[in-house]
Amino acid sequence: MIKVLYFARFREELGCAEEQLNGIESVDQLLCTLKSRGEPWSRVLDGKVLCAVNQVMASDDQSLTAGDEVGIFPPVTGG
Repeated sequence: MIKVLYFARFREELGCAEEQLNGIESVDQLLCTLKSRGEPWSRVLDGKVLCAVNQVMASDDQSLTAGDEVGIFPPVTGG
């Protein structure tokens, strides 16, 4: 089981701060699974999404194993 944490506007728009999921083997599979839930998931997660696995930035092909923590958040702009 992996723990998924949602940050910033993703947390607000999805109405979900965290959840746990089974059977997810990669970041790409996780994002596809979440988008397949339909609205608002597909709209909110379409486009640029940043992910961190165990607090380290990760690419879409990053493998996941039981016990991993995945943070999902939008790109941050500053100024």
